[in-house]
Amino acid sequence: MGNMSWGVKSAHGNLKSVLMHRPGVEIDVVTEENKKVFNFDEPVNREIFQSEYDIMVEQFNSHGVDPVFLTDVLKDDEDSINYIKHRPNMTYTRDLAAVFKTGAVLMGPHLLGRWGDQDIVGRALKKLGIPILGSIDCPSFLEGGGVTMIGDNTVVASICDRANQSGTRDLRNLVLGENAKYFLEVPLPPGHIHIDGLYMTLDDDLAICHSPDLNILPCRLYQAGQSEPRHIMFNEFLSERGIKVIEINEQEMRGGHLNLVVTHQGKKAIGFECAGRLSKEMAKYGWEVSTFPSDTLFKGNGGAHCMTMPMHVT
Repeated sequence: MGNMSWGVKSAHGNLKSVLMHRPGVEIDVVTEENKKVFNFDEPVNREIFQSEYDIMVEQFNSHGVDPVFLTDVLKDDEDSINYIKHRPNMTYTRDLAAVFKTGAVLMGPHLLGRWGDQDIVGRALKKLGIPILGSIDCPSFLEGGGVTMIGDNTVVASICDRANQSGTRDLRNLVLGENAKYFLEVPLPPGHIHIDGLYMTLDDDLAICHSPDLNILPCRLYQAGQSEPRHIMFNEFLSERGIKVIEINEQEMRGGHLNLVVTHQGKKAIGFECAGRLSKEMAKYGWEVSTFPSDTLFKGNGGAHCMTMPMHVT
């Protein structure tokens, strides 16, 4: 199991494999009384939740992506399997770790209902032969939805409701240099939990964005080998990189419409069925977007991006 290919070149390359977790009995843990602990809007019907999830997985299979399931990797680890049965957020693997060119960084979840979940993903990554570069440990917080890449040389991390400055600093110390020439720290206004709710890289020169909330506070751009960061607004950074933007509105942003995954560079992606306007806008640039229903899935406040942790991107 440890002989698989791995390494993530960028956020918009050809996706080869992802770590996923098919929701099981742990979904039933969510009740009206504890839903806020797990960031669900409401308790969900497990069978419907699973059926929408399975349609999404079928789309990844049809795109030639290999979904590697957490419980398959850890099937001989009784402690991990028992733990997962009590953790309804384990389905959102993206938040728990991020794989780079030389290894993975385990994230530090801020949400109480997620504390410790990253350690289970860490066990799986070790079994798969992916080195652990380090971890984001309390009092630092950072989640994988708050981490992305722009191009193949810039790691991006957001300071937001789920991440603090020490969390982004810890990640910067782990990846700047060997894994990235640049590190862009993006502060988000209150009310936003991750940058992947506002921005998504599609290609070297194209992105989806809800610009208003990304251009209130200056970002800090660090370069390997230099001691002081450069201050720059997010839209100025995109302009310098020659990145065109497909804008989404407030309603689309709140509905998770940019929560999609690039599977073939510059060609194909997977996202919500309800994000019809965005799919049409992407089609103008030659994109094909495969979709899946999400009326029940999104009650857990996540989509295809949240439910996949890339392990191999070329």
